[in-house]
Amino acid sequence: MKEFPQDVVTAPFGTWSSPLSAAEVAAGSAPIFDAAFRGEHIYFSTKVPAENFRTGLVRTTLSHPGLKEQVLPADFNIRSSVHEYGGAAWALDPDSEVIYFVNASDQRIWQIIPGKAPHALTPDTSGRIRYGDLTMTRWGLLCVREDCRSTRRERAIVLITRHGTTNVLSRHSYFMASPRLSPDGSTLAFIGWEHPNMPWDSTNLWLIDVRTSDIPAVAVLAGHDVSLLQPEFTSDSSLILSSDHSGTWSLYSLEFEQVDCLVRDRQAAKTGPAGQADSSVDQLDISELRPVLDTGGEIGGALWQLGTNWYLSDDEEIWAHSQCDTASLIRARLPRSSKGGPGGDVEEIFPPGAPFGSLELHDLNDSHVLLTGKSADSTGALYAVDRATGSFTEIAQERLDAHQDYYSRPGTRVLGGVPVVIHPPHNPRFTALDRELPPYVISIHGGPTGQATPDMSARSSYFTSRGIGVMEVNYGGSTGYGRAWRNRLRGQWGIVDVADAVAAVEALVAEGLADPDRIAISGASSGGWTVLTALASSNVFACGTSYFGVTDLMRFVVDTHDFERHYIDGLVGPWPEAQDAYITRSPIRRTSQIRVPVAIMQGDRDPIVPPNQAQDFVDMLELTGVEYIYRLYKGESHGFVRTETIIDSLESEFGFYADVFGIPRSRNHG
Repeated sequence: MKEFPQDVVTAPFGTWSSPLSAAEVAAGSAPIFDAAFRGEHIYFSTKVPAENFRTGLVRTTLSHPGLKEQVLPADFNIRSSVHEYGGAAWALDPDSEVIYFVNASDQRIWQIIPGKAPHALTPDTSGRIRYGDLTMTRWGLLCVREDCRSTRRERAIVLITRHGTTNVLSRHSYFMASPRLSPDGSTLAFIGWEHPNMPWDSTNLWLIDVRTSDIPAVAVLAGHDVSLLQPEFTSDSSLILSSDHSGTWSLYSLEFEQVDCLVRDRQAAKTGPAGQADSSVDQLDISELRPVLDTGGEIGGALWQLGTNWYLSDDEEIWAHSQCDTASLIRARLPRSSKGGPGGDVEEIFPPGAPFGSLELHDLNDSHVLLTGKSADSTGALYAVDRATGSFTEIAQERLDAHQDYYSRPGTRVLGGVPVVIHPPHNPRFTALDRELPPYVISIHGGPTGQATPDMSARSSYFTSRGIGVMEVNYGGSTGYGRAWRNRLRGQWGIVDVADAVAAVEALVAEGLADPDRIAISGASSGGWTVLTALASSNVFACGTSYFGVTDLMRFVVDTHDFERHYIDGLVGPWPEAQDAYITRSPIRRTSQIRVPVAIMQGDRDPIVPPNQAQDFVDMLELTGVEYIYRLYKGESHGFVRTETIIDSLESEFGFYADVFGIPRSRNHG
């Protein structure tokens, strides 16, 4: 029952009192990362706020989802560091009670049986050998191994037996993801790519005959300016994967001969002059892919984390996540032949309430599909979807908030030719003064391949419930809108993203939805770069907040980690050919062009955008006389996780805007 007074208070935007505190925003979130079926049980990994936000593993059942059991002891934390962002850090053995997981502190793979103590499966290397993308097969645990013991990272697809013996299956690519074994165990498939590509730029599909370890037979489908994702075998010589060669990520099938036959037919193994065996690679062509499912949206995305599923399938059906402005859950009959399209009906399965803004697929069994979904009226939950009826059963919520009536319900628009998500000011106890326009925070997502989706957000609602609107911008470079939209940012980072943000703001103002004199801009990581660049090259923002944003491109390419070491090649240009752009576009070289206050939030243990980027930028702000606030948080990395940090940074950001916008902080309307 609602507790609002009958009288609604009229008060200026930004002065509305809200029970949605920064502490609630920080403490109420328990995001769910992965989930899987095993028999009658459902397992899922989630943050444990009461235990320093470690990632634990929970077990429940479909019939009694309210009964939940923590599987891992409190001193274990699931997280892989492969490619720094990790992903798919645990797997279930379908033939036993054993669970395999990567422990964050040592990066070893451990085994545990619920109710018993865990024990290590791999040797202790002080975290210098990492594992991720875990997939359990009947032959053992298949995963990506990353060796950090030398300056050049060495990666391999390995198969680890239940007794801990490691077998190297392939080193055929510098970066690797999505390892899968064919049903008969003869063929390994995986996605690989090389510097300077990122996995949304160009990847290859590798097929390795793992029965011949001395001279393995190899076939490769090379994706030249094509992103191939998530291969899944449908037989010993066929698979389904996602490709964006038609403009959007869609599903295709590939039928191939046994790889050893392909290679031998082309005399792959030859003896050289020195008597050494040489192996060649059979080249497959993109034209060999056959359409399976095209939804018009994207069945694929930016592979920042290993193990991401954009579809699930068995012998009968495909369940796909199709993303555009919102997310759709698609069910399609598996084609009887790879030479045609889907063999049966294709339908969208609708959730209860508002459409999903975003969703993630996790697992399926004979009767249900496991997924997490968020929408404009839900902050996120794990659901089991009945495959026969399409009905949803909630298994676990990601947030347990007491004040969801104060949450803004976002919607999508196109403003200035740019897709945006708008969270308007909302508080059931308040209304604005007559003819007053609200202040707005323009939110710039990271990536820059991220996507803003219309999901109920505690963080955005912290501002909207106080009378400050939030608009998220899907500038050129964002995923969800096809390769052409992503490619608009190629070589244009700091130009297209800023222009799109400004165009969206100008349209927002032109429609009379925002006060043009009270607009802030905020972003994290690459979004922080866009914030600082926008402040230096436009005059539409009254202030800006950068969370661990890139400030110096030349320092970034030297200091950042291996996965993103050549990311800037595609966004700006290769070094040293694009040296002038590196200098002229870097915010640290443009502080004299900034005329408005800046807030800088940074963690002191950030390996991706090291803290020297923030410190040097602050020093330049000081030198040029720009007003700023600077918060350096001890123990924080690239993305804040500590409760006290989230509280302080959020309260500091709101207070910063209140000061700039002239909103009295002491004013409290009851």
